[in-house]
Amino acid sequence: MDQKIMIPAYFGPISYWKQIINSNILWDVHQNYVKQSYRSRTFIHSANGLHKLTIPVKHSKIKFSMLNAEIDNKIAWQKNHWRSIQTAYSSSPFFEFYKDSLEQVYNQKYTNLVKFNFDIIKLVLEWLDIELKSKLSKEYKMDYENSLDLRKKIDSKKKSNSENKKYKQVFSEKNGFLNDLSIIDLIFNEGPNSLSYLK
Repeated sequence: MDQKIMIPAYFGPISYWKQIINSNILWDVHQNYVKQSYRSRTFIHSANGLHKLTIPVKHSKIKFSMLNAEIDNKIAWQKNHWRSIQTAYSSSPFFEFYKDSLEQVYNQKYTNLVKFNFDIIKLVLEWLDIELKSKLSKEYKMDYENSLDLRKKIDSKKKSNSENKKYKQVFSEKNGFLNDLSIIDLIFNEGPNSLSYLK
C-alpha cells in the first residue's frame, strides 16, 4: 500500500476522507501553517446554505509550522461552532447518535491546533469504526519518494473537483445538494452508511 502524505484537517471534506480510507498516512505536521485552508476551517450545510466554521489561530510575522499553530481562545469559537452545528444538524437522522461525543470535544479547552485536529480525526475514525495506519512526520520534506503527496488538497479556497454521489441533506430541498462538505454533514445524514459511501 503506497503511503499518502496528508495534513491534519479540521473535519476535512468528504473527498479528504475518501483518501484516508484503507490508506497508510504520513501526517505532515512540519509544513508551514497557511491561513484559509482546511487546517483551520470546515464547511457545513445550514438553513442559509454554505456555512464556514473557522478556528482562530494566533498569527505572527515569523512563519511557523502546523505543529506550532496556537489557537486564539480570546474568541468563543468552540461555543459558536458547537451552536452552529447543533442548529444545522439537530433534525438530521443521525445527529442524536453522535452529538454527545462531539460535544465533549467542544467542551475541552485546546491551545494547539494539531492536538485539536487529531482529536477530531480520532473521533471520526471511531464513528466510522476505522483503524488507520498512520505516523507523524519528523521534519519538513519537500518531496517524498514512492508516496502520493496530497498536501495541496488542504487548500479550501480552491473549488473541489471531487463530484460526490448525492445523499439527502437536511436543507437540500431549500438549497439543493451542496457538494464535498465537511465529513460531519455526511455522517449526520447517512450514519453507519457513511463508510460504504466513502469506499
